[in-house]
Amino acid sequence: MKNVLSGNVKKTVAWLRQQPLMRKLRQRHPELSQFVVNRFNTKVFVGLPLTLVLLAFAVNMALLSELTESVLELEWIVIFDKKFTSLLYSIRSEVLSRIFYTFTLLGEREAVFIVGGLVSAVFLYHRNYVAIFALWLTLAGVGLSTRYGKTFISRERPEDVAYYAVEHFSFPSGHATTAIALYGLLAYFLYRRYHTHAKRKLLLVLAAILILVIGFSRIYLGVHYVSDVLAGFLLGGLWLLVGISVVEVMLYRKKRRAARSST
Repeated sequence: MKNVLSGNVKKTVAWLRQQPLMRKLRQRHPELSQFVVNRFNTKVFVGLPLTLVLLAFAVNMALLSELTESVLELEWIVIFDKKFTSLLYSIRSEVLSRIFYTFTLLGEREAVFIVGGLVSAVFLYHRNYVAIFALWLTLAGVGLSTRYGKTFISRERPEDVAYYAVEHFSFPSGHATTAIALYGLLAYFLYRRYHTHAKRKLLLVLAAILILVIGFSRIYLGVHYVSDVLAGFLLGGLWLLVGISVVEVMLYRKKRRAARSST
């Protein structure tokens, strides 16, 4: 799949270069045209991968903005939130509640510092300072954005259905934001370490299941609405893209400096 995508992109770029308009652009504005061409380079992260990341970031921002606007204006999503929460509450069982409560603890602040601390210790041992910086930059961004997002929206949590008492406002879900940013970033680090397709596929599947279960646990336990969790996933996805981009760009610049110094 990767080779097919790379091949198609190369063919498209080659075709565009042969067009009269592009030839004139290259003659009149060589630096600008080269900059545009470099955005579709499939060999380095700062080329096509970074272009796709920025595109995904923009789409994610648009979806998050639309969802936030819908919640603020009391549109259909609010009605759906309340009905779905009531449905889950009507079929809630003590056994499942305890199971989901265990999973929801993985998104708590204490779990973040424990997991983050252990992972940082491993990276420190291997002198992977780039990964440490990206990890804590991502987690700091998650913490600040969810805190101010909750304050700005000031949405009350579901009433009379909460499995346990939770303070602060509801939108967006901090657990959902943390889950996709933290465990998604850890999956990315392991993905870079593994080289077999089977291991990488299994890793992504397990990470996706863990993130979804943590998010759903917040709804099942009655401490968040569906839209809270969706917003958390979108916001966490933004910070996940930031973390991955930081690692890839810094490693790319490190390789370029090493290549220059060796010549």
